[in-house]
Amino acid sequence: MAPRGSYDDEYGYDDDDFNSNHFDDEFSFDDDDDFDDDDPLKGRGGFGADDDEEVNLPYEGELFNEMLSKLHGTLIMYGEDDPALMDLQAELLQVDTDKLGTATDDMFYLEEASQIAKILKKHVGESPKIKQIHDNFMKDITRFSDESAAGHPGDYYLDDEE
Repeated sequence: MAPRGSYDDEYGYDDDDFNSNHFDDEFSFDDDDDFDDDDPLKGRGGFGADDDEEVNLPYEGELFNEMLSKLHGTLIMYGEDDPALMDLQAELLQVDTDKLGTATDDMFYLEEASQIAKILKKHVGESPKIKQIHDNFMKDITRFSDESAAGHPGDYYLDDEE
């Protein structure tokens, strides 16, 4: 019997295991012809959702995410030069921070949208832009109860100023 090395004693491997290429054959990435070039895992699977699978949010969840995207996009896009919009954005961000880890995390989408609408309404008198944001946000809120409602078209709750 061949003398054993310290690595073999501790982990059960010997030099033959390290010099063998059977691991290389099993885990080889050389044969990439069988896999899609866009797949970073080369068809070997993973833990995330497949590209073809969609995350199944309910309609309300998709609508709410769209509304948040429009609202935050509007405040970022137009708020840079408007102190009233900056104050509104700060308050909305503070509400998001305050609710972390509380029972409000379990709110329904409509309830959370209604909370945002209350904050917007509170600031309506400060700026005509905030009034327009509030009115357009409310158009999207009607889509919770009536999916065929038009809502507010566009990516932002403010119209481009020309």
